[in-house]
Amino acid sequence: MEISLLEELKKQNKISDFFSYWKGKRTIDYPEERELIRDLKVMSQSLAMKEGIIIGCFDYRDLSLAFFTENIEEISGHKAEFFKENGMAGVISALHPEDAQEHVSFNNKVLEVFKAASLAEKKTFELSYTLRWLHKEDQREIWFFTKAKPYLIDDQGNFIYDLHIGFQINNHEHLTGYDWSFSYTKENGEKVVFKKHDKKPNNIPLTKKELEIASYMVKGLNSQEIADRLFISRNTVFTHRKSIMKKLKAKNVAEVLSTLMSNGIN
Repeated sequence: MEISLLEELKKQNKISDFFSYWKGKRTIDYPEERELIRDLKVMSQSLAMKEGIIIGCFDYRDLSLAFFTENIEEISGHKAEFFKENGMAGVISALHPEDAQEHVSFNNKVLEVFKAASLAEKKTFELSYTLRWLHKEDQREIWFFTKAKPYLIDDQGNFIYDLHIGFQINNHEHLTGYDWSFSYTKENGEKVVFKKHDKKPNNIPLTKKELEIASYMVKGLNSQEIADRLFISRNTVFTHRKSIMKKLKAKNVAEVLSTLMSNGIN
């Protein structure tokens, strides 16, 4: 992939607020961080002979790669130093262009639901996604299925580390593109599942403008960003959001997003 995407990811915020997740949040160091990273190193060593498995851990405070198995260099064609220097933006720039955009959008969806969940609920989040890397030298597609989850959450409920374990897919003729799902368990024990292709008939009682705003909410845009897209005021967006919440009988943003996505608004 051209390096221009990497520069766009690093210098601009127009793709999403994904890369400013920690903006305004206090940065805290945790003593258990070193132990967690050490555990990852031990785990990766036990999997050293397992071909096609990669492990990565993002630090959301600075969007760096806190840990990754360096076989990623052999798989992607990018030097380990490239990922150490560029972190999350470097990883996304190494993906197939179509999958890179979808991956950012998917992470927005997850973070929007995550931010609205309780601390207990946040600890139950589980993610799965299938995507393509592009080899740096010959541009061949390398398919991966990845499982991910929060690895360290602070006492305020903010992401510090997540954990991704990827499995290379050799027989991928039946795959057509990026796919995703994620879930979490509510405090009452109910499991909520979101899937890309789990679309139901749209029967929610929203106006055309509310549906338009709802679609941007699911994409992870905040009220000001939605206002800029639709050329309306932030207060107007806020009024529509209140109406959406009332019509959907939702108690919080997480329930709004759950209802929207379960009705095919992705």
